[in-house]
Amino acid sequence: MRPLFISLVCDFCDGLEGDDAGWDVGYVVWRGRPMPVNEYVFATREDGERWKRALNMKDEPILLVRSPVKFRWRKSTGTIKDVTTADGLVTIFADRRFPPGANRAYLART
Repeated sequence: MRPLFISLVCDFCDGLEGDDAGWDVGYVVWRGRPMPVNEYVFATREDGERWKRALNMKDEPILLVRSPVKFRWRKSTGTIKDVTTADGLVTIFADRRFPPGANRAYLART
């Protein structure tokens, strides 16, 4: 006899392993685009509000995101000064079932 199939499971990817209590958090101005999507992630809700106002956005909610890898924060120096964002765009997923890595997060349901 020979084995025909190999089955693997990833408890992390399936959302079964552990909780996300130790994960880093940030905020995103949610425009409702299909996921996964690259977005700016802000250190605080207030930073997201300042960026949103500067772009004349009105109805977009600011949502919490969680990442298994700590964000590297930086202060903006462009048109909108002193807004703290993650260093680079962050890929946002619908839930925590994604391969872990830098600049990846998911929308946290609160």
